[in-house]
Amino acid sequence: MLEIDCPESCEFLKVGRAREADLEALRHYRTSDPFEQEKRTRVLANFETVVARLQAVIAAERESSRDLSDADVAEALDCVLKTLCTEERGVIYEAASNNLRVESLRRRVSMLVESCRYPKEPDQQRILLKDAIECLEVMRAVIASHLEAGPSSLSFVDFLVRNIPREAKMGPSQPSIIIPGR
Repeated sequence: MLEIDCPESCEFLKVGRAREADLEALRHYRTSDPFEQEKRTRVLANFETVVARLQAVIAAERESSRDLSDADVAEALDCVLKTLCTEERGVIYEAASNNLRVESLRRRVSMLVESCRYPKEPDQQRILLKDAIECLEVMRAVIASHLEAGPSSLSFVDFLVRNIPREAKMGPSQPSIIIPGR
């Protein structure tokens, strides 16, 4: 196997990532339920930056915690969803996990949701509580699709690590293409 260093602007890297993202969308972002599909389409159209930031947080957490699995991400999102749903009912309660990997991600996702709901910069998109819940529900449904799709317990987190540009996750680094068989 031969690894070739290339910039994030490399056409081969862009084409490979775009192809994988298209396949991901077909397999996991589509659903046969028309109401759920409408919700996913609306959330991705209206809150694309929020979903992208959420994916970047998950990818960064995967980089720092190599044992993080799709099930861990699902549990972390479930905890944050439970917290937000209780807040929606007027009760302040923060669900937590006993699993340290999950708890670390849960905290990061909670901080991201809070920063989106109450942004410090005036030009940043502000989301409502119900919008935050919908964004997390869409991500949770995608992860559930990954968990149901096959034996790999890392397909979602590994997809994010491979496809989110490295500067978005960890700052500038040297991207590369791996050519099998050399």
